[in-house]
Amino acid sequence: MKLLLYIFLYCNAYNILNELYLSKCLSITNNILLQDNKNFYYSFINQNIFALCIYSIYIIKIYIQINKINKYSIALAFVYIKYILTSLLTYNMTFSQHELSRNIMWLFSTPLMLKMYCDINNLKLRDIDSHYHIIPTAFNIFIYPHKNTSVFYYFTGISWILILIFIKKLQLRQNLTFTNVLLFIWGIFMCLNIIDLFELTNIYNITLYYLYADTVFKIITNIIVNDYYEKQIKYINNMDLQSIQFISYIIKNIKSYNNDNAIITPQCKDLVSLLTNTLLVKIPKNTIELEKELLKKILPFGFDKDYITNSNENIKQFDMVCVLFTDIVNYTELSSKYDDKIIFQMLFSIYTIFDNTLKIYPHIQKIETIGDAYMVVGDIFRKSTNYKIVIKEIILFALDILKQIKTIKTPDNIPLSLRIGINIGSVSIGILGNEIPRLCVVGNTVNIASRLQSTADIGTIQFSKNIYEQLEEINFDIKFEIIKKENVFLKNIGSIETYNIHPFL
Repeated sequence: MKLLLYIFLYCNAYNILNELYLSKCLSITNNILLQDNKNFYYSFINQNIFALCIYSIYIIKIYIQINKINKYSIALAFVYIKYILTSLLTYNMTFSQHELSRNIMWLFSTPLMLKMYCDINNLKLRDIDSHYHIIPTAFNIFIYPHKNTSVFYYFTGISWILILIFIKKLQLRQNLTFTNVLLFIWGIFMCLNIIDLFELTNIYNITLYYLYADTVFKIITNIIVNDYYEKQIKYINNMDLQSIQFISYIIKNIKSYNNDNAIITPQCKDLVSLLTNTLLVKIPKNTIELEKELLKKILPFGFDKDYITNSNENIKQFDMVCVLFTDIVNYTELSSKYDDKIIFQMLFSIYTIFDNTLKIYPHIQKIETIGDAYMVVGDIFRKSTNYKIVIKEIILFALDILKQIKTIKTPDNIPLSLRIGINIGSVSIGILGNEIPRLCVVGNTVNIASRLQSTADIGTIQFSKNIYEQLEEINFDIKFEIIKKENVFLKNIGSIETYNIHPFL
């Protein structure tokens, strides 16, 4: 809406200023008609027609790719098309009127070009001190009728100072995308301004030079920036939760490096800034698709649709599902001994390690954490029965975390230990309640896995006979000892035969 108002204001600015300002300066303006010089006017008209054709093709292209439109790019295109049409359709246009039209076009197109540059580099207009460029552009509208007067030279000098400050500040951002393109554009126009200011050529040539430069650089800016924008949109639209997690991980480590080093060279600071900004712009602002993906991860198998539609048919049954429970030894004692914040930080470290380890094994999934209990199942996303692969992965995962837990110590420098229980069997999976949706796995298989964990020896993995019977057909790459235990009493279940892995840690 703001851009529509912006374009509407531009479309009326020429008529308003021409009527209220330029008409009052008739005694000092250049009233030579453009068509007085037939050779010049022929070149002028054809150049404008050529530019209009290119921009018409550009508008058609971005209309076809409507889902990838950069709104500032299309606004810039409309501003320049309006400028061309003013030149083509104004009857008996004078050089002063054309100069007014061009200066107004630059006043309205400059903020759009700078905004496109800022968006690509995740900046705001104030971050690049854009007022140092926009103010001189506004000056040009009011001083050009006073050409060759002291007022003209005075304000031209101020304009040059401001623009040089802007260019100097822009040069400090040469590590950012398209900075050199903008510097090149401003450099060309500064050269043309020098030629114009010192009248190094006649008014016909300088007008054509400006026209060529306007056409080329507006088109270059639009095409290059919009092409870059399309690629960014493609990446962003294909972004998923794992991609966001990957970007967040990189940014976190970049910041950690920045904070952990007291002395960082200016070159390294520039690289840190470049990488951070480059990654930040990859994160989509519209999170609807990511939220849908997160809901599907929390509630797989179509449960997300059942949840949204308040369906009661939100339970599914699976056979041969592995269930693993872990328990931190002496967690209750630790909780009473240490502050809540220390316990939280300890659990955060533990579960971060577990989560990262879990990513190595594609067929097992984390279900939940409750206090010191960590629950894993596999493979509820399967397309075929693959329980042997799952048993192998879930035991390897258990062996991994038994080793890794010893790297985390309490404030008293005491290593931590785990008890792990594993079982396999039939389970029911569904959503319990409707306030905060959560996938739950229930059944006797789950209860037995929990009891196997609670009765396991410290630092061991205890599993059921159902698991043991499958191990002969599974090839493990590592060796471990399996010890059979008779008459292990499981609460509310009774005495059963269990098997324990005592890893060689």
